[in-house]
Amino acid sequence: MIILASTSESIEVVTSSTSGVDYVAGYADHTTSGATAGSASGAISSATTTTIIAAPAASTQRQIREISLALTGSAANTLTVQLDNGGSNRRIIQATLQPGEMLAYVAGQGWHTLDNLGRTRTIQVVSNDTGYTVPVVKIGVTMEAIGVWHSHHAAVGTPGVWAPGTPGLTGRATDGTTAADAGALAIRTPASGSAYLASHVATSSVAASHMLIDILWINTGAVVTTTTAQTVNSVTFAARDIDGATAGNGVMLGILVTTATTNAAAITNTTAVYTNSGGTTTRTATMTSFPATAIAGTLVPFNLAAGDEGVRSVQTVTLGTSYGGGAISLVAFRILSLVGCPVANVAAPAFLPGAGVRLYAGTTAIPVQIPTATTATNISAMAYVVEA
Repeated sequence: MIILASTSESIEVVTSSTSGVDYVAGYADHTTSGATAGSASGAISSATTTTIIAAPAASTQRQIREISLALTGSAANTLTVQLDNGGSNRRIIQATLQPGEMLAYVAGQGWHTLDNLGRTRTIQVVSNDTGYTVPVVKIGVTMEAIGVWHSHHAAVGTPGVWAPGTPGLTGRATDGTTAADAGALAIRTPASGSAYLASHVATSSVAASHMLIDILWINTGAVVTTTTAQTVNSVTFAARDIDGATAGNGVMLGILVTTATTNAAAITNTTAVYTNSGGTTTRTATMTSFPATAIAGTLVPFNLAAGDEGVRSVQTVTLGTSYGGGAISLVAFRILSLVGCPVANVAAPAFLPGAGVRLYAGTTAIPVQIPTATTATNISAMAYVVEA
């Protein structure tokens, strides 16, 4: 049971978007003379903090019996329910709702979410006949260096070549179901329900680790010889963070080389200014080392500022030292899976719990390898996707 025991305590909801939310709450006010039932209700249509249950009167204990928060809007919204005690906020629960879903609290039962059919929202393991496989075969890829990430987006094979396009410094949100992102893994949008990555099996002719990443946003147009800050002011990332929203939870930032650079030595002063997943601005991401003469396909992740859990947007990038020549793109991405292949040409699986990792509509999945050698290598992989 949630109890408001003083005149300084209230219950608030923080909404991450303008997608509409209806709320209804019921409670009982207890005093020395007895109990009185009370209720509160309303609608929220902005990204704001809203008091949904006010503080009780003096010498009154307000016992909250139920709360329902229903998403009436047409887009996802992350709801944070918190206790406000005289201006100090304490998080109670956070959940991202899709259109038609509900977050509910019942005294004695706790919190749960309901889908758009009123069912308790859980991830169910589904039978094999609801799934399908997506093959990956890339041929003759040479990589930058041992331990340096390499994206196979431009390598020949299956799927075909994927390209950033020419969106400029502000970039573009990706959508793997459109022609602009042909070359990403062919993951369809279910007619109903959701898609999940249930397993990922990979092998290569050189021992390596294999990842699948979902690229949410990519840009072009950074001048590789400019060493001062270049303004990005990114467009909104695709709503595919770990919550299926645009807040950036679990989203990483990196530099993808699309044409080989010519810098003679490793560069250690590349930075980016970003807004984190909590909405805090002017955070600075650093890069441990951008490799010398980085070949096309090299992917170097940024290190986020201490305590940050994701990137919501990018404001500037500073290369610090000239990259000499070539072309680069900033990318915002989410890691979907990682599988180790410690023995060449021996397949290794990554089985994911439950029905697996949620693949939101428009997932733009690209294979990435972390090599143990730079020898030209062939890779083969299979992603198994289920719908529930």
